[in-house]
Amino acid sequence: MADDEKSTKQVIQLAEICRVEGHAAVDVTIDNGKIESVKLNVFEGTRFFERIVLGHKYDEMPLITSRVCAICSTGHVLAAIFAIERAFGFEPCHRELLYRELMHLGMIIESHATHICALALPDFLKTPDILDFATKHPVEFDTWTQLRKLGAAIQTTIGGRPFHPVNLHVGRLSSYPGSDKLTPILTSLNNHREMAINLANVVLSLKPPMDKTTETSYLALVPRGDHYGYFGSEVKSTDGWHCSINEYKEYLSEVVVPYSHAKKSSSRGQTFMVGAMARLALFGDRLGEDARAIYQKSPLAAGSKNTVLNNLAQAIELVEAIQRAIRITETLINLDNADKMVEDVTGEHSDFCHQPPFVARAGESAGAVECPRGTLYHYYKIDDKGTITSADMVTPSAQNTARIEADIRVVVEEQMGKVSENELTSNLETLVRAYDPCNTCATHMVQVKFK
Repeated sequence: MADDEKSTKQVIQLAEICRVEGHAAVDVTIDNGKIESVKLNVFEGTRFFERIVLGHKYDEMPLITSRVCAICSTGHVLAAIFAIERAFGFEPCHRELLYRELMHLGMIIESHATHICALALPDFLKTPDILDFATKHPVEFDTWTQLRKLGAAIQTTIGGRPFHPVNLHVGRLSSYPGSDKLTPILTSLNNHREMAINLANVVLSLKPPMDKTTETSYLALVPRGDHYGYFGSEVKSTDGWHCSINEYKEYLSEVVVPYSHAKKSSSRGQTFMVGAMARLALFGDRLGEDARAIYQKSPLAAGSKNTVLNNLAQAIELVEAIQRAIRITETLINLDNADKMVEDVTGEHSDFCHQPPFVARAGESAGAVECPRGTLYHYYKIDDKGTITSADMVTPSAQNTARIEADIRVVVEEQMGKVSENELTSNLETLVRAYDPCNTCATHMVQVKFK
């Protein structure tokens, strides 16, 4: 082959992205100085939850689907419960929702603290691994362990365990923690409020290693009520539309790609992003005082879409989660104390929901929650015997995969030839980690063909 005919093909290969949940690799092929392809290969072992649940009863779904992921098991449990309750036409009472929200906030606190401190901060503090990070930055390491324990304590109090909860069911909890169990949680939340604010200010001071990523649309659930939150039945887009989650197949498209065990998603033909940045872009005006003060002085409030700022978005949500959890815990303690006063006077135990139990019936519906990484959908079709006949789960990490590839393309185009190969590789890892991808969740929906 003549010299001028020699291939100029170059491959940037990240054999495995470390410090993320599950396994994934990145391959960027460059030909004659132009990017030929970008492939995010999620090679986590295949899982088949949509098939596994078929033939099981509706009340088994929370326990089975919590095994999709340990990190966000609470999110899967609640998405399943909401979907089934909607299929039955059942609306849980306000106090039930407060217990569920407190449980969910425990997951947000634990997951965000782990991602920010243990997975993302080592990139910016130039520590090669968690052991070096713990040795050189004991304050930040201690912040992680304390906030993670706080999130785990909340989930244990409400759900019975720090992950894979056993106390949450369709209709209601098995048992409701009273003021004696909630008061220590409230004390711990108040004790860690300032710590979360300090962590957010540390993350606010960090500069992303790239100037820009792709312009994109954001999707997030419209929170119930008028506060910043994670439960809802409608999705809103920064493109100006909103839809019921039961219409998710009309605004979300998923395709199987040959090089990855995770599907790629698009919304109305375009890549998009879900997660903390999306929630803040759409509902940042609902933040409480502590989180709003940090958000308003951040590039996020000015409209920056640099994906690495997702670390900061999660840090702001961590502050908000503690603030909101304090309010909920105070409310539940006051309600429990009021119930006890009534019981002392009447001698009768109060059933606080004052509503008839649900009636299992044939139906179908989607349910959704905002997990740490974005919107999680569960869909079930149930027959008149309460058996699951069809199921679908769309995870946030799978929804983000197409935009991750688009972001990688932009960063390689911007930095190739301007920084060393080692620096470019490091910056790409920082970029992917900023999504906080949960690759274990993402691989459960690979298409299966039975012949």
